[in-house]
Amino acid sequence: MKNKLNILLFISFLIAVAVYFWVNSLYSSQVGDIAFDASIDNSDFVVCDEDQIQQYYSADTYYEGGERAIKKELRELITQLNFEKSGIITFRFVVNCSNQTGRFRVKMVNTDLKETSFNFGNIKQIQESIKNLKDWHAGKWNNQTLDTYYNLSFKIQDGKITDIF
Repeated sequence: MKNKLNILLFISFLIAVAVYFWVNSLYSSQVGDIAFDASIDNSDFVVCDEDQIQQYYSADTYYEGGERAIKKELRELITQLNFEKSGIITFRFVVNCSNQTGRFRVKMVNTDLKETSFNFGNIKQIQESIKNLKDWHAGKWNNQTLDTYYNLSFKIQDGKITDIF
């Protein structure tokens, strides 16, 4: 009887250890996390807590004046860029606890939502314009300012940016 109890306790211990490591792995790296990459990221941009970068919608990260202000500030960019095709360009980046932006990543799809690419010069110009937006407000949780991810998407139709969302 004592031997069976020891085996049961040992198996319970192994299951508990396995569950602990499984749960820890789920929360240590989420899909879409943006790790620092020295080859493309500015080393002057720092986050407050590398292990706790939240999604913008769960921490209320926003731009002063909202989407309307972003569109207004990027209006000149919208009218001067020409693209060779239609699709959506999405920039994902971090707004750190100091209200600065960095770690930009871009995803481009065509109208069939298949991965594609657009002119590198246009992509770089959009990214620099986003970097120049200065009225970001980092998210907060329990009165503590957080680093958060943010997305901005640009809809391209007939060679022009027709919407930012």
